[in-house]
Amino acid sequence: MNEGKRLHGATVVIMLLTRLKDFIIPIIFVFFVGATGGGIGLFATVALPLLFIFSAVYSLLYWLTYWYRVEDQELHVKQGIFVKKHRYIQRKRVQSFDMSAGILQRMFGLVKVQIETAGGGSEPDVHLIALDRAEAERLRQTLLANPEVTAEDGEVEPAEMTEWEEPETIEPEIEASWSLGFKHLLFAGMTSGGVGLVLSAVLALFSQVDVLLPDAFYETTVGFFLSSTIAFLLFAVFLIAFFAWLISIVITIVKYGQFTVIKRGNDLVISRGLLERKQLTLNVHRITAVRFVTGILRQPFGFTTIYVESKGGGRADEQQSTILVPLVNRRMANDVLGKFLPEFVVEDEVGIKPLPRRALIRYMIRAVVPILVVAVPLSFVLPFGAYALLFVLLGIFLGWARHRNGGFNVSGNYLILQWRLFNLNRAVIPRKRIQAADVTQSPLQRWRRLSTYSVSILSSMSGKSFEIRDITAGRGEDLLAWYSKEGVTPEFSREGEKEKSLI
Repeated sequence: MNEGKRLHGATVVIMLLTRLKDFIIPIIFVFFVGATGGGIGLFATVALPLLFIFSAVYSLLYWLTYWYRVEDQELHVKQGIFVKKHRYIQRKRVQSFDMSAGILQRMFGLVKVQIETAGGGSEPDVHLIALDRAEAERLRQTLLANPEVTAEDGEVEPAEMTEWEEPETIEPEIEASWSLGFKHLLFAGMTSGGVGLVLSAVLALFSQVDVLLPDAFYETTVGFFLSSTIAFLLFAVFLIAFFAWLISIVITIVKYGQFTVIKRGNDLVISRGLLERKQLTLNVHRITAVRFVTGILRQPFGFTTIYVESKGGGRADEQQSTILVPLVNRRMANDVLGKFLPEFVVEDEVGIKPLPRRALIRYMIRAVVPILVVAVPLSFVLPFGAYALLFVLLGIFLGWARHRNGGFNVSGNYLILQWRLFNLNRAVIPRKRIQAADVTQSPLQRWRRLSTYSVSILSSMSGKSFEIRDITAGRGEDLLAWYSKEGVTPEFSREGEKEKSLI
């Protein structure tokens, strides 16, 4: 049997440098710890060379034993140094083709390719570390070219091909394109909300720094802060938060810089990133839902983010979803979405059916109880801990906002769900993409004549569910009938209607 093709020879160097990069933090830590324990000489003269040699040999063997080829409508991959692994992936099962170029790949003018199938798990099914860009493009066209889609279920069937016959290689013309300008990119960074994550990372880092600091310096620094005034401490906290905010802006710019999305035939090609250039190809027929997410900081300015749920292609840092448009004015969102996915456009005039008033107390309880669990013990333990009880007011407001912004509706064959945790979410889900629908009712909901309606769709990994809590029991049954009996249109006239969605 033909072994196929190897990865580019630079794979050995890229793997070696990647492994050394992964070890850089432990190496620095051991250097500092070793400096206090007298073991740095042994570490530098024995452990480091052994680590380098082991990584180099492993990278070389990995490259020698990794083969891939496309044959008989399938992608064949053979790998494994000691345990041999053969993987066969049918072309019609390929859900996404992710092509990116990190710093190491850029050094050699190469790209990294990740291929996913539905249900492939949290990791890509195929991970090609380094390919020539032309070879990556040829592979992408071979795996994704000429899909024929059945109108009913969206399953993709491959075009007729014989063994070793090359598919049509002519790229379809660009039908639509959109790019994120620098002003919007900067605004996206300023309102990303990532400052919380950066601040958490900074605090976690500082919690470990005391191990590396000399005892005298640590005690002097801590003593200085403990003896400082409240005004100085508040100023210090403000400075830390400010720098965390600046870092989050830089992270957003690096992550979403040069963001573009184009549509070629049935493919959406999403490119982004300044340091690591990523390019993801999604088939529009594999998209199962669209979500509009409006952050708290962006809502007053009328901006939102458009996500797509698809069978493959989701990213872990985006909760297994894919960002189609990072930032767009809400008034223009449907126009932009209509360029790429016109079938998902549901006009604002459709409106959202509000939640019943008797559900308000349940939303407030769910928001306030977690705060009480933390604030009450703090009020007994800390000298000024009683002030933590003021956050109960924030919980009450949050519960009210979640109830006020929650809702649902049906527009033809599309289900619309709207909810808020902190950010405001609105999902548009085609009926034919819903895998299952459920109505559940707890004893307390039964007493209040309420229910929870949830739907499941195929997405990256095993799938994703959306739900709306505490709708009236009758509306839950209406939505269930709409899903199970095509042609049934729920009658919501008895409920009040919000005139317009907030997002």
